[in-house]
Amino acid sequence: MDNKVEKMEKENILKNDKDVTWSKSSKKFDKPEDSIWKKFQRRLAWNVLRVFYRVVYRIKVEGIENIPKEGSFVMCGNHIDFVKVPVIVLFSPRKINFIGKAELFDNPILAWLGNLFDVIPVKRGKQDVESMKRSLKVLNKGEGLGLFPEGTTRGLEKGVKVKNGAAFMALRTGKPIVPVGVEVTEGFGAKITVRYGEPLDYSEYKSRTPDKETLDKVTKEMMDVIIKLANM
Repeated sequence: MDNKVEKMEKENILKNDKDVTWSKSSKKFDKPEDSIWKKFQRRLAWNVLRVFYRVVYRIKVEGIENIPKEGSFVMCGNHIDFVKVPVIVLFSPRKINFIGKAELFDNPILAWLGNLFDVIPVKRGKQDVESMKRSLKVLNKGEGLGLFPEGTTRGLEKGVKVKNGAAFMALRTGKPIVPVGVEVTEGFGAKITVRYGEPLDYSEYKSRTPDKETLDKVTKEMMDVIIKLANM
């Protein structure tokens, strides 16, 4: 029975890999202004990192069909840790421009990867206008924007108040929120399960200046779905 389940999981993985092949997704990952060298580096890093995670962890991806094939969206997930969260990007069929803390760019390797995958740095603890402008530009160009509402690793476990930034971006632009839950089993042969949930449509609340009550409502509903997807 265990062998049968394992075989089914492997078949599912192969199917997901087929759905996320670079040849089909490259036009969504590259920008017209990207140099050939940058495109080459991005493809190389993308493939090497996917192999790395496949070797180190048992990866299972669910709900890829829930990621919009066209148009912009806001993706929000639980923040496990900076080592495991890249799976959200690496196994997605669409490019996701994630927002990350500016301190990550102090590390040369992380800065290189951040620039390759167009991570948007944000200065925590203050209103970062430049980060907000870049985020809105991503959504206006029909791309995916990624945020971690917890604002820090394992924020819910630490009792940190969830931020309203993701809800603000969704309500400001009228774009759907794609919730994603990452579940990790610790120990030898750790398994990482990535579950992309069905898009949440809050376009009825679209506003340039959404009120706090609506932001809190959307944030809570979104986090409830993420928690369920992550099996937390």
